[in-house]
Amino acid sequence: MEDVRILATCTLGLGFSYDGFQKGLDLAPHAIACDAGSSDFGPYYLGANVLQKAALTIKRDLGLLLEGARRLDIPFMTGSVGGAGGDFHVDGTAQYVREVAADKKLGFRMAVVKAEVPPAWLKAKVRAGAVRPVGGIGELTEARIDAMTRCVAMMGEDPFLRALDAGAQVILAGRSTDPAIFVGPALRAGIPADVAWHAAKSIDKGYLATDRPSDGSPVIAHIRENEFVLEPTRPGSRCTVASVAALTLHENPNPYRVAQPTGVIDTEQAVYEQIDESRVRVTGSRYIPAPRPTLKIEGVELLGYRAVLMAGVRDPRVLERFDVYLAAYRSLLARAARSMSLSEDDYQVQFRVYGKDAILGKLEPNPGVTGHEVGLLVEVIGRTPEICDAMGSRLGPTGSRLDINNNLGGGGLFAYPFSPSLVKMGPVYAWSAWHIVDVDDDEMAGLFRIEMEDV
Repeated sequence: MEDVRILATCTLGLGFSYDGFQKGLDLAPHAIACDAGSSDFGPYYLGANVLQKAALTIKRDLGLLLEGARRLDIPFMTGSVGGAGGDFHVDGTAQYVREVAADKKLGFRMAVVKAEVPPAWLKAKVRAGAVRPVGGIGELTEARIDAMTRCVAMMGEDPFLRALDAGAQVILAGRSTDPAIFVGPALRAGIPADVAWHAAKSIDKGYLATDRPSDGSPVIAHIRENEFVLEPTRPGSRCTVASVAALTLHENPNPYRVAQPTGVIDTEQAVYEQIDESRVRVTGSRYIPAPRPTLKIEGVELLGYRAVLMAGVRDPRVLERFDVYLAAYRSLLARAARSMSLSEDDYQVQFRVYGKDAILGKLEPNPGVTGHEVGLLVEVIGRTPEICDAMGSRLGPTGSRLDINNNLGGGGLFAYPFSPSLVKMGPVYAWSAWHIVDVDDDEMAGLFRIEMEDV
């Protein structure tokens, strides 16, 4: 095979250029792939078993992707489906695939790959000293595992290769590393891992490899033995040296090394060449195999239940003493909690002041209010829904009537953007597992279970 061509769109449900996708099909790709999720959206979707994107937008993309793949008789692959990649998200996305296939009268062999890990397996790894934290989350303990709502492991290439070997024409996978979704066809064709992995990393964000992501252009990678070439498929879009090289910076603390379960993509010696207005050639990539496989795990636990209040504040007498105002506001809320026999362990209150320090918080170098108005977001988390409701009901009246100017205000400080002003957001989750686990090759098949189905 002269080269392996992989056509990539961006995240499933985010949309992409129809014309660009059709022109990509004209280039005769050997596979179509996209990612479908991220931990960027926080722990809620994994904890609450909620699909991150709506059915209408997911099914729009699936319709085009499945039709294109079946027209060319090539596989379509996606991972981290449903946003969080839990078993619920895999099952929900699989149902969308069945509905789209029925609507468009498509038939294919589908592989469904689950990524949730059992607590007993994780506890055994903790006892064996095979788990270490990423960042400042702290050590994983058996008690923390018991408190988890659920936990997923980020699969690498192995489940995708096994599914392709089993004849899958559509692969829906749970939580995955992004490059692993794309790398399988090139590895199966005998492309060296050095080139195959860097090419996969370069297309795993689809149109972010172009200089104008808002165009929504899919990209196609031409992967050869010693190089790969990226090009956009929408007329007018461009891949540039800067747009392609920047992809190893995306969500990555090291601009040259991207860790995977079986090794590290090393781009330090990579050479990027603009071969014409819209295409980029990459050479010099390396893939450094790991001494043994590892898996990153993501687990969540329930913290409580959240409600938020949003209001605008424009009174200049309050704005010039806003720290004093917030301290008095917090004190009155604590008094209200005590009156309901609530302890400090029963609830949390947080203020975010847009126009002051809402984004950086204590790191804000210019923390004073400099404008004529601010947006105040007040968040309360209660240990139970009832506590959340009780404290939430006090947020508006307490803050809006608070007078810190000797009876010169207090009639109605808050300008509410809508009614009701209090938004009940439901359960709140926190990451409780964000760790690396040492595994053996023979564990992969048991952890990442493949279910084959004729659709």
